[in-house]
Amino acid sequence: MKKILVSFIQDRSGSMSDVWAETLNGFKTYVEDLQADQKKDNEVSYLFSLTTFDTVIEAPYLGLAIDKVDSTELKNHGPRGGTALYDAVGKTLQAVDDDKNLSFEKAIVVIVTDGQENSSREWSKQALHAAIDERIKRGNWTFTYLGTQPETWDDASSLGVGVGASATYTPTNAGATYRTMASASASIARSAHGQ
Repeated sequence: MKKILVSFIQDRSGSMSDVWAETLNGFKTYVEDLQADQKKDNEVSYLFSLTTFDTVIEAPYLGLAIDKVDSTELKNHGPRGGTALYDAVGKTLQAVDDDKNLSFEKAIVVIVTDGQENSSREWSKQALHAAIDERIKRGNWTFTYLGTQPETWDDASSLGVGVGASATYTPTNAGATYRTMASASASIARSAHGQ
């Protein structure tokens, strides 16, 4: 059975208020679609990590079996504060590397934000770009960037996340976008013959 780590990094900054209801529904869809995917295919086992961020970084889940993940967990982390995007991604990557009990064949990192970096204190753009690049070179890490505004793609590009791995969503298409993202994650999980 192939173990797939999905690290979901969700912006909960104050500016997310306008799309929060849709974000909650989209996250629920994403988790439930992965849970359903695992049930129908016993060749894939998902481990799930959730990082939420505003000015503060919180990690309710790190490498939890997907069937134990509460698809409504995000409702406990409502919008507030600024956008410490670099710290959120950097700390998530570091936590995965630091957890010696966490083993997986492939890692999928999903970053969802509505704004540009404005409050990180520990990670710089350059340090994070280097960390992402190093993981991509390992051959078993994939990064997906979902922004609510096209200008957030500049952050994705500057961090080393390719244009083809970036997308935008609006409140009206959030559910469909998260469902498409879950389907893409499932496809990535099965690709590259066990990597």
